[in-house]
Amino acid sequence: MNITERQREVLMAIIKEFMESADEIGSVTLLEKYNFGVSSATIRNEMVCLMEEGFLEKSHVSSGRFPTDQAIRMYVKKQLEDASSNPMLSIEIKQGIYRERFSKDAVINSVLNLLSQNTNSIAFVVLDGILRYWGVSNILRYEELNNEETLRSLINIIEDPTFLVKLCQKYGSSKVSLLIGEEFGIKNLEDCSIAFIKTPFWESKESYVGVLGAKRMDYRKVVIALKEVRNSLQTSMQGWS
Repeated sequence: MNITERQREVLMAIIKEFMESADEIGSVTLLEKYNFGVSSATIRNEMVCLMEEGFLEKSHVSSGRFPTDQAIRMYVKKQLEDASSNPMLSIEIKQGIYRERFSKDAVINSVLNLLSQNTNSIAFVVLDGILRYWGVSNILRYEELNNEETLRSLINIIEDPTFLVKLCQKYGSSKVSLLIGEEFGIKNLEDCSIAFIKTPFWESKESYVGVLGAKRMDYRKVVIALKEVRNSLQTSMQGWS
């Protein structure tokens, strides 16, 4: 990353604010909330440099800036490098799956409920080309997704019997796959992200679990949850018939 330490600090502060509110962030807000020890003009200059490096962008209706997909991916990478396990989340997922392990449909419902509740996103399961999902109302938690164009595109995707299936088949692996913002390649979904992982599931030859939600989702929690679901499914398979 070809930026100075102060620019990195400014960028991380902007991303943090964006992940909480989805608003564009101005230099005055940064100075009010963060102790950079420099003037507003200096912060604005650093923001210009970050724009030139491709980490920030702005709309035509505000003097503030918001992070690009490149910046968010960098932020997510740093988050995941520093990520530690979440014992309470792990226990909840393990117990939820293990409790229902003798019923295929019950396990599917448990996975969908656990993921949607813990990630505030749409949870989905793909089993041999068939898609199941839950938690569409979670999208309404995010102001930036509450517009007709985005909602229509999201609903079209989850009601399409093949889109998410093909996406998982193309990018899925034993590690969590992430597509952030414009990486979707779908109009009106620039403010969305998707995360999924390939997992064993009963006798299915090809299965995935994942979440679809806002670009400012809690990636650390999402990745931990998906990995824990995969591990719990693999362990619980020993009791399935």
